[in-house]
Amino acid sequence: MKNLTLLFFLLISFVSQSQTKKIDSTEICFPYQVGKQILLDLNECDKTVELLKSTEKEVILLNKKVNSKDTIINLQKKQLEIDSVIIGKTNEKFEIVNQENTNLRKDIKTIKTKRTIIESALGLFSAVLIYLIATN
Repeated sequence: MKNLTLLFFLLISFVSQSQTKKIDSTEICFPYQVGKQILLDLNECDKTVELLKSTEKEVILLNKKVNSKDTIINLQKKQLEIDSVIIGKTNEKFEIVNQENTNLRKDIKTIKTKRTIIESALGLFSAVLIYLIATN
């Protein structure tokens, strides 16, 4: 009977011990190194996702910046074209003014020459007239 009582107590203690120990089905047991590597990989993945998001934002901003700078460059090219046209027209204006000045100088020389010839002829004619009047 002693054995039976002992067996009965052992059975009760075993049953009560199995009932108090609940098994958590949400726990997953890994070796330490595997768990550590999983956590490191998850952290790296999170960092990489954040880095990707920030990189995509940077790419969008850089594309906007490049587009605005392209617009500025195109506007400056157009301004250079306009400036070169203005410079060309100004040079043409100066060439025309220089040609007109040389033509006017030639005209002034011919007018001076004509005036000198006419004055000389009139002076000679008046001298001849005065001589004729004085001698008659």
